[in-house]
Amino acid sequence: MAADPKQSEVVKQINEAFQAAQARLAQLREAVERNTDLARANARVTVLKDHKEKALKELGEVVWRQVQKGKLELPAGFASVLKAVEAAEQAAEAHARELTDILREGEEVAERLKVGKNATKPQTVVAQGGKKR
Repeated sequence: MAADPKQSEVVKQINEAFQAAQARLAQLREAVERNTDLARANARVTVLKDHKEKALKELGEVVWRQVQKGKLELPAGFASVLKAVEAAEQAAEAHARELTDILREGEEVAERLKVGKNATKPQTVVAQGGKKR
């Protein structure tokens, strides 16, 4: 039997489309792999930055404690930074005091309410009848 020319043309077109789809899939796979590698590298950079920032923070805290104890004196160029740290520390302490005061006030109010509930309430008389017009 001879192959139908129309049918062989359709098969040829299907094969070409299939090969084109495979090529495109390979390109997409490569792009996804590149993006995955980039994302991993970016995540690694973020982790390394976080470790560096943590180490710098710990260093700063150790230096600050030594300065406060008078065991370390920094050059005059650090004066503005030291003032900023002192101001931030004072602001944090003031905020903590405010929170403590608010909590204390809340406890006092709660205690008054608790006592108020247990106290005998005065009896109130509701007016009899309605308004006359």
